[in-house]
Amino acid sequence: MIKKVKNRIDFEVSEEEIARRIAQIEDSNIDKELREFLITALKAIVRLDEIVGMKQTTIARLRKIFNKKIEKNPSKNSKDDSSTDGNNENKKKHGRGNNKGKNGKEAYGGAQKINHPHESLKPGDSCPECGMGKIYNTNNPGIHIRITGSAPLSAKIHETEKLRCNACGTIFEANFEGKNAPKYDARSIAIIAILKYGLSLPLYRLEKLQKQLYIPMPASTQWDLLEFLANILQPLWKYFLKIAPEGDLFYQDDTKNRVLSLIKENKDKLRDKKARKAMYTSGIISVKDNRRIILYMTGRNYSGERLSELFEKRTETNRPIIMSDALATNKIKNIETVECFCSSHARRKFFDLNEKFEKESKFVLDIISEVYVVDNDCIARKLTDKERLEEHQLKSGPLMEKLKVFLDHSLESKEVEPNSTLGSAMNYVINHWDGLTQFLKIPGA
Repeated sequence: MIKKVKNRIDFEVSEEEIARRIAQIEDSNIDKELREFLITALKAIVRLDEIVGMKQTTIARLRKIFNKKIEKNPSKNSKDDSSTDGNNENKKKHGRGNNKGKNGKEAYGGAQKINHPHESLKPGDSCPECGMGKIYNTNNPGIHIRITGSAPLSAKIHETEKLRCNACGTIFEANFEGKNAPKYDARSIAIIAILKYGLSLPLYRLEKLQKQLYIPMPASTQWDLLEFLANILQPLWKYFLKIAPEGDLFYQDDTKNRVLSLIKENKDKLRDKKARKAMYTSGIISVKDNRRIILYMTGRNYSGERLSELFEKRTETNRPIIMSDALATNKIKNIETVECFCSSHARRKFFDLNEKFEKESKFVLDIISEVYVVDNDCIARKLTDKERLEEHQLKSGPLMEKLKVFLDHSLESKEVEPNSTLGSAMNYVINHWDGLTQFLKIPGA
């Protein structure tokens, strides 16, 4: 049943009803292409109804149903083919592009290299083909790459011979190199840590994989090894906490997380009801010269609070540059900073409105895209902070001024309603203009 209500459509229909309609369409004599389109559309409605009813539904999940791409500006992909020649040349220059999965030997830095001399010839021998000349080394070896499969964690079983004296009973066991080494070497522990924390592979999944390949590695054992590794790395972590505050440029952001002990704590009836219940992992990057320190901290504190704590140990007197979104939770206390806001967050608001307000969104997206092009060029040319600032002032400055004029005019002339979704996106940029344009004023921003 379809009922039109102001600003929305009430659509009430059961899966059985849709299945019956699909059967009717399949039995009809309409065009085959139209028949397939209608059936696909009805199935999409069923799937959409399922996902909308889910507790964890997100915009990304809804986009996936209709094959919507995320964060891509379609207007930038519609240029003439002739304009891509420079891009193709740039891709070749920087080693990027569609190589169909083919990699040269330089890409296999971790591969074992085995040299195979010729089985019957050596430099200086007479040529067996013509008998007149002598052969020499071309210094251009043949390359044959062979890739094999193995378990992430492999094992070797060493069986040592044991001999017993029939008179005194003394046992003599064979020795081998590494006999007294621990069962799990440093490489195995490092691989577990990389799979777990670098690739987000749960311990139980690695346990299942290893069991299927007949090299068992229980999740409990993995955890013990990771705890052992964490204790070894603890002094390094403390050292990072000591030198990270001395950076010149900082990036910060939060993402939600789940900590079992904190979840249990939230359920405690005696706990203060006004106390914070949220859990976050704060990502902080400290940059100084060519050094980057990446810190992850999980708990109830926001990234702004985490960074404020780090800055209590800061000895540098210059103002640090802080890169983040405009959330109040990112504010830094007790120290003067250069506050920079992320253009990607501002851009995303217009990207989400691209279909509803195509003209206005396209204008904003295209300008921000051109600014990104300038910045990528600065990175490719390895410009200094000062040179990058001058490049942005020359090329990005007029672009951003053009954007500001467009936003101000749209709202002041009432062409865009300030309280609409588009007006909110424009107001976000205007209200945070100073933070969004620090890259035009501050070297390194």
